[in-house]
Amino acid sequence: MSFGITHKEGYTILNISSERLDSHTTPQLNQELVILSGRHIENLIVDFSGCTYCDAAGLSCIMIAHRLCKNGKLILCNLTPSVETMLSIQRFDPPLVIVSDIEEAESRFSE
Repeated sequence: MSFGITHKEGYTILNISSERLDSHTTPQLNQELVILSGRHIENLIVDFSGCTYCDAAGLSCIMIAHRLCKNGKLILCNLTPSVETMLSIQRFDPPLVIVSDIEEAESRFSE
C-alpha cells in the first residue's frame, strides 16, 4: 500500500495514495495505525486524494483510526463519491467529520 505520514504541530496527516483501500492493501495501513496509537496520536487527518475504491477491509481501517482518535479529532478529506458512499454505510458514534480538501481539514485544528 502506498501512503504517507506527515506529523504537524497538534495533528498528523495520513495520505492514502493507493488507488484501492481493500483487503490486499490494508495490512500495512493497519500496522501504521498501531504505531500511531503507540505514539498517542489522537488528532488525525486521513487524505483520500489518491484513493478511488474502499471495501469492508478499508472501512475497518477507518474504524481503527476512529477509535484511535476517540479523545481527539479524526477528519477525512478528498473522498470520491464511491468512497464516501462506502463510509456512509457504517454508523460511527460520534459521526465522522468529512471535509472537501486538506486545507479545510487543517483549518479545523486551528479553531
